[in-house]
Amino acid sequence: MKQRYIRVGDQLSDDVAVVVRGGTLDRQLLREDALRNHAIYGTYGISVFAVRDLSLDELSQQSPLIRFEQLTIVTVGALRSAGLRLDATGRNPRHFDIGFDELEDGIGRLVSCEHQTVANPYHEA
Repeated sequence: MKQRYIRVGDQLSDDVAVVVRGGTLDRQLLREDALRNHAIYGTYGISVFAVRDLSLDELSQQSPLIRFEQLTIVTVGALRSAGLRLDATGRNPRHFDIGFDELEDGIGRLVSCEHQTVANPYHEA
């Protein structure tokens, strides 16, 4: 198992803070991503980017989000209300994983939490 770089003490404490994920909350894709994360790091996680220090518009123009036609936006409060956690991962200060302990339960909680899907005007085909 690979050791993940964790940014100790880095957290999104404001419930109105926003995270964005490339694509829609498609159960099959979420399952595949969570299983891939688990195979590498030993935990279930779904990659997201915090809208911090950049606007959503600016973040949408950057890799990897520019690759996606649609973006899913969710507040930290909605994730916490659904019983999900946000783990600060990687060296990018905007990168987090939505973490959960049980695969199907975690995916169900994520899909059913309040979110918005928008078109990415900067999508590169």
